[in-house]
Amino acid sequence: MVKTVWALISKLCEIFCVLGFAALFIVFVLQVFFRYVLNDPLSWTQEVAGILYVWIVCVGAASIVKEREHVSFDLLYHAARPAVRRVLALVGTGLILVVLLLSLYGNYDYIVFTGRQSSPTLRLPMTVVFSAFGVFLVLLILNSAFRMIRLARDTWDKEP
Repeated sequence: MVKTVWALISKLCEIFCVLGFAALFIVFVLQVFFRYVLNDPLSWTQEVAGILYVWIVCVGAASIVKEREHVSFDLLYHAARPAVRRVLALVGTGLILVVLLLSLYGNYDYIVFTGRQSSPTLRLPMTVVFSAFGVFLVLLILNSAFRMIRLARDTWDKEP
């Protein structure tokens, strides 16, 4: 069940990132075309590209990149026996989960605070940009919680 729920969340995030990257590419091509071919640059393309990039990176890093594909210092982890590895993984993931949960309120407060400001060109509330980090935190919290559940199972060493 946990694996199915996370697989669905991951697939939806992947679709979001693919569509976001396609939109980013279209905006980039428009920017280049209007600037260098028509010699009449668009003012909004750079801002939209920046917002799309932030969202793609946050959603993609939190959901699409697998746990074992992230850069990590795992020399001691791989040198330990399987039972110790399991404990290390549980403690490490648990600590990450606690830190993420503790930072959630401060992040939410900051996102609400940025609603007072607006983007320079499109006049969008800056919550549009900074909400990406809130989504990033929530996805990481879900990912960490699901990993803790997987680590508690007998097949913990066969799953990512």
